[in-house]
Amino acid sequence: MIRRRIGTLVHTAYGEIHVRVDGPEHAPAVVLLHGFGGSMHWWDRVTVQLADRFRVIRVDLIGHGSSAQAAAACRPDDHARAVVEVFDHLGVNRATVVGHSMGATVAIAVAEASNSVSRLVLIGEGPDASTFSLPKVTKVLRVPVLGHALRRFAPAPIVRLGYTTKAFAAGFRFETAFDDPDQLLEDDRAVAFATFRHCQLGKEAYARARPLDERLRDLALPVLVIFGAQDRMWNPRASIARYRDVPGTRIEVIDQAGHSPQIETPQEVAHLIGEYAIADT
Repeated sequence: MIRRRIGTLVHTAYGEIHVRVDGPEHAPAVVLLHGFGGSMHWWDRVTVQLADRFRVIRVDLIGHGSSAQAAAACRPDDHARAVVEVFDHLGVNRATVVGHSMGATVAIAVAEASNSVSRLVLIGEGPDASTFSLPKVTKVLRVPVLGHALRRFAPAPIVRLGYTTKAFAAGFRFETAFDDPDQLLEDDRAVAFATFRHCQLGKEAYARARPLDERLRDLALPVLVIFGAQDRMWNPRASIARYRDVPGTRIEVIDQAGHSPQIETPQEVAHLIGEYAIADT
């Protein structure tokens, strides 16, 4: 499937990574990492509100959007190394790194792999599986052969239903949240079965080896954690209770948002990111 590109391709050890840069070249850098099954378009409306004062760098993670597929190389450490190569290509030596859902885990892995990360913003990602509600259908979709067939031939209404029941607050009209009303469907179908399976299993193994809150303690970086109060994928209260114990962590809860506040409430998320990133300038 050939995807419409809005940025450039950067060559990495994992193949070509799709990157988009907006804003003044010498402004403070803010790096935006999307979640599983997404693309840089999940940040479109946040980017518009940040690019007047920040160098906003968006990345399609391995196997997502317009970036290359890389078979089983979809663990958080793999994504992180590819992002660090993008940093090197762009000359980024100091950045606030923002991640949504799986992208938040990748953001932490980037901070573990590079001294260029000065601050972290984690959106809609709990510390480990203990605060997560794994959809039953996801277990089925991971099964080889069966899962591949189901993902390949799933009707569009079924795919959209999967997002409406978990990715957003109840009643949210995601069709109006993107310039392209089919963006969710396009992003989902860009993810090959191998990417689907290995990204999820790799992310779970990463948090199982050491939960995210423990990793943040060791990193000792300033951290902003954002949750939607109506998140139906993670338990916000249980997740926040864990992060509150990490020194240097600020918590923000957006009452009207679910799992994807940057889509549901882009103005509020952009304000929080901008305010937080400015503190590092």
